[in-house]
Amino acid sequence: MRDYFPDRPIAAFTASATQRVRHDILRQLKLRDPHKYIASFRRPNLNYQVKLCPGDSQHSLLLSSMEAYRGSTVIIYAPTIARVHETVGFLKARGVAAVAYHGKMEGSDRARSQEAWMSDDVRILVGTIAFGLGINKPSVRAVIHLALPKSIEQYYQEAGRAGRDGEPADCALLWQTRDTGLLAYFIQNMKDREEQRRSWDAYRAIRRFAESAECRHRQICLHFGETPKWESCGSCDVCASELDWMRADQKPIRRAAVAPAPDSELLEHMREWRRKFAKERGMPAFMILNDASLADLCRKEPSTLDDLLEVVGIGERKAQSFGKQILNALHEFAVR
Repeated sequence: MRDYFPDRPIAAFTASATQRVRHDILRQLKLRDPHKYIASFRRPNLNYQVKLCPGDSQHSLLLSSMEAYRGSTVIIYAPTIARVHETVGFLKARGVAAVAYHGKMEGSDRARSQEAWMSDDVRILVGTIAFGLGINKPSVRAVIHLALPKSIEQYYQEAGRAGRDGEPADCALLWQTRDTGLLAYFIQNMKDREEQRRSWDAYRAIRRFAESAECRHRQICLHFGETPKWESCGSCDVCASELDWMRADQKPIRRAAVAPAPDSELLEHMREWRRKFAKERGMPAFMILNDASLADLCRKEPSTLDDLLEVVGIGERKAQSFGKQILNALHEFAVR
């Protein structure tokens, strides 16, 4: 690029580059005295939870999490295609609707799974690392990993798909000791020595993240070259407490982060209306109203278009586009 277009400006963007990767970008693109803009890597609304799962405890924890996030949107990351199908089957056998997503599926099947999840027809998606690129559903309340990722960069990107609406969300890493052996096996079989060296560095970093008793947010920031001015985040299992569904008896119990529901029947009525309304227009449900807006709507129960503007996430454009339909749906619930 630089050789063919020596005088043209070049911009590079990435979501999770360490200092070394940032230097590689500058060098490979031959950027000359560039402006560098680096945002903080801390996502304060995310609650990082890491737990080593002995024996078969991972299955029971997964079921507990499904109960805690009932009615909420969840992503579950599994390490292999086999584990994706095993997990979907395990959940379905226990009455939990879930869809699978991985790179070996037919394109049409992947599209159906994605559409069902984006439109809230099914709220639980179980996928491999193939799922996520280009996905921006703001109302994901939890991302659950069933194995150690190969790097902190991978974990940060995948866990970061939770809570993009700014509301509280949980990122749970349920790992097992066999994960470390599997990662080490793949690294040992790499032919490229430089790639192998980088992979061992990543392996040691993700193990430190999982095994240490240091603030999770702080570890992530330091990994990406950011030096926090704080020592304790107050929103991870080290600095605060484990979630109740993790059945921790050694610390105070803290409930899972779930969007507030002032009236559960009204909230369910509006969720169903949102799903149908979005499907009619071929739009993702969250583009009509995200979960935070839906909860605030049910709490305030507006009766006019002016009242509707007081609801979180509803501006004049949205009120003009969908306002009458929203108010009609609220009225239908009130008179039924």
